[in-house]
Amino acid sequence: MTLLPVIGRELRVAARASFSYYLRVLGAVALLVVLVLPGVGEILGPGEGGKLFACFHCTLFVAIWLMVPLLAADAISRERREGTLPLLFLTPLTPRGIVLGKGMAHGLRAFTLWLAALPVLAIPFLLGGVGWLDVVLSVCVNFASLCLALAAGLTASAIMKSRTQALGLAVILAGVFGLVFITALPCLCVTGILIFTGNEDVLAGALSPWPEVGLVLTMNREDAWNQLPVWLMRTYGSGVAPVLAAYAANALLSSYGALLACRLAARFVARRWRDEPPSLRVQRVRDRFCTPMMFQGVLKRWLRGQLQRNPIGWLERRNWSGRLVVWSWFAIVTCVYSSLITNLPLYKDGFEAIQMLLGVALAFGMAVSAAGSFRRERESGVLELLLIAPLPESRIITGRVRGLCGQFIPASVLLCGVWLYLGSVFAEASQWPSVLLYVVTFLTLPFVGLYFSLTCRTFIGALVWTLLLQFALPAGLMQAFVLILGLPQWASDEPGSLLLLPIIAAGLEVLLALLLWWRLHENLKRRKFALQRASL
Repeated sequence: MTLLPVIGRELRVAARASFSYYLRVLGAVALLVVLVLPGVGEILGPGEGGKLFACFHCTLFVAIWLMVPLLAADAISRERREGTLPLLFLTPLTPRGIVLGKGMAHGLRAFTLWLAALPVLAIPFLLGGVGWLDVVLSVCVNFASLCLALAAGLTASAIMKSRTQALGLAVILAGVFGLVFITALPCLCVTGILIFTGNEDVLAGALSPWPEVGLVLTMNREDAWNQLPVWLMRTYGSGVAPVLAAYAANALLSSYGALLACRLAARFVARRWRDEPPSLRVQRVRDRFCTPMMFQGVLKRWLRGQLQRNPIGWLERRNWSGRLVVWSWFAIVTCVYSSLITNLPLYKDGFEAIQMLLGVALAFGMAVSAAGSFRRERESGVLELLLIAPLPESRIITGRVRGLCGQFIPASVLLCGVWLYLGSVFAEASQWPSVLLYVVTFLTLPFVGLYFSLTCRTFIGALVWTLLLQFALPAGLMQAFVLILGLPQWASDEPGSLLLLPIIAAGLEVLLALLLWWRLHENLKRRKFALQRASL
């Protein structure tokens, strides 16, 4: 078979990457972290293994949708950037064979994430309370998620050539596929009940094809997998057959959808495997919408000033796409607030959760930008030119940090302003500790991301390590302080008092940023970074 050489080549490349082994460790560590989360320790008793298994299932489900699209997003685009894709067409391989070979190889690589978690998954079985239905439904859901998440990454990799664009499109497609996945499951359950029972009253029953019900059925919230057969027997006199048929059909349809996505990706590969100049229509669109038409003199003077004050940050703003990032995030936050203000009761009920979600989204965007900051310069050799330029290492670091912060300053200022202003009206507790923690995260996250952008060989590895050290490590240490030392979560019960845990987390983030800033300075000074060119 012509697919076997492609699969073997991809597996050998993955075997030489250290992140492949870190991925397996992360799969097991993520489940072990669940054991120390608040509330999980209360269910660690005899016969409570079903609830713990549900927590592990949710963790694996989220990990698949987060990691698999990013792992496969650079499978084909990397071949186009390195110029090796035309060499594959000199062999008997077809575009569909290339896409299927890449998909199978990355599917096996992602499957190791589930294999590494198997020893930890034995804990719920030892506690008892895990039924065969839980295992079967979990396998169906995770298999379907793996197929769709892999299809999202491969499709984005076939469409886009740039790594950043491929990653962004993979995240968008994964969100769309995930929404379709969780929405289709209630529809299939209703169809299965209708087929097995013949009762048309189910069409107007409790099951409704909406994402809220899909999340409950997919992630086994509120013990849905055990309650659903009981509800079916009491209402329709049916057993678990409709449930098994619905989940099995969902897995089959997801695999078929992944094959259709691979065929679509193969068409894009067949059309775009050559590096051709943009068409006349694309050039006209760029000239019409991406060329400055007003205040050109002001823009040139501003860019000239940026080049003199911060030449490293100027690299991020010299073209229209880099400047568009600043106002894109600002526009996203503005649109979210505009939609929330039109529905004040909903915004008031979930004010703190919504603000935290927006803060996490902005922090994740900054982590992505910081983790891939020096990668282009490192691969193209521009970083070596910067190091021999008359610029000290400290100015290179601060210049890039200022450039990264400048991309998110308008959106962050709007977020913090609304957070503090409306927090005094909608929230009972003071919002200053949460805002303080976000500001500290905003100022320290670039140092963490820049350090791993030079240390790690792959972008995914740099992003994962950035998220772990910036978010998971302080959260884990805070929880350890609470459990071991018995620290209270509130410094005082009086209104306006500061939260103790956010202050501890902010202090840990500052110490970590200082340590990594010093290590980053030393690595640049010693010319020590990943993918450096071998000396002759």
